[in-house]
Amino acid sequence: MLVKSFFFRVGISVLLALSAIPAVCQQTAVPDAPTPSQPVNNSPAAVEKRRWTDVVEVPGEKVPHLTVGDKLLFPIHEELRLSGWFPTFASSGWGQLRDTDPRYGVDSGAYGQRLGAAAIRDLSMRTFSDGLLPALLHEDPRYYRMANGTIVHRTLYAASRAIVGPRDSGKITFNTSVVVGHGMASALTMAYYPDKSANATVVMETWGISLLGEAGGNLWSEFWPDVRDKFFRRHPADQP
Repeated sequence: MLVKSFFFRVGISVLLALSAIPAVCQQTAVPDAPTPSQPVNNSPAAVEKRRWTDVVEVPGEKVPHLTVGDKLLFPIHEELRLSGWFPTFASSGWGQLRDTDPRYGVDSGAYGQRLGAAAIRDLSMRTFSDGLLPALLHEDPRYYRMANGTIVHRTLYAASRAIVGPRDSGKITFNTSVVVGHGMASALTMAYYPDKSANATVVMETWGISLLGEAGGNLWSEFWPDVRDKFFRRHPADQP
């Protein structure tokens, strides 16, 4: 059952990525054209304030180039954001509700163990995918919103960024940092998951679900600013 579930989830991820290939192939660089309705503040001070942003909200807004040292510190800045802990609490809560892997049981002590395991897993994924591998492979760990276009086009674009992404040069290539980094972090779970969950099947399922989670996070990053700006009248171009 777990194997079937894994291949089903990975199949959805692959289909989303394949569906986006035509659009991805046409875009060989990071979006760089601001819309007339969203003036971009690219003053030196505004650019510097965006150094640790993980989402570039407005096409055309400049962000500082991340050095090797910046990339190694990038996961720490992600962990310091309250929003960065949402996946940890969500996944451990769901695991407690359904008694999924890692199988610690369903008592109150089990939730604490699940929460700790989820925190280690999420931190290791960020360390590999947003820090170590981008530093080694010259890839950019930030998400660049499309921000314009149809809902379908933007959805495919956002989901595909779990599979493809920008290099430091701006060229879009296979997102080795995310795909391999999530795989490495998933394999590492064998070192701290309980024996009944420390196996290859769970590793592969964790890898597939984590890539779907990456795609889901990109969808949130793509569309949440639209909702926020509509109801709170906030201008993303003025934000760090």
